[in-house]
Amino acid sequence: PLGIDCSGYTQMVYRLTGYPLPRDSAEQARHGITLSFIEESEPGDLAFFDNEEGIITHVGIILSDNYIIHASGKVRLDRLDQTGIFNAEKGMHTHKLRVIKKVI
Repeated sequence: PLGIDCSGYTQMVYRLTGYPLPRDSAEQARHGITLSFIEESEPGDLAFFDNEEGIITHVGIILSDNYIIHASGKVRLDRLDQTGIFNAEKGMHTHKLRVIKKVI
């Protein structure tokens, strides 16, 4: 089946705004200014998530009111907090927050 993954989604959205991003989430994380706290983030900033080995494996676009849009099986809107992405359908955090970047 055809679909889109997380970094492909962020790459497409940023390309539509005239800002090119690399294809891979780990490469995307090398761009922009690191924010120290989630409270500093604004809509459009990128949130990156890592696995147990500390490797960045996921990315999403921060929206207002502590929401994030990302592609995980499908394009989703979920809650974002200091721990990571909270999936209300599963009742659990599904991705662990590593870093937030201001890219634009």
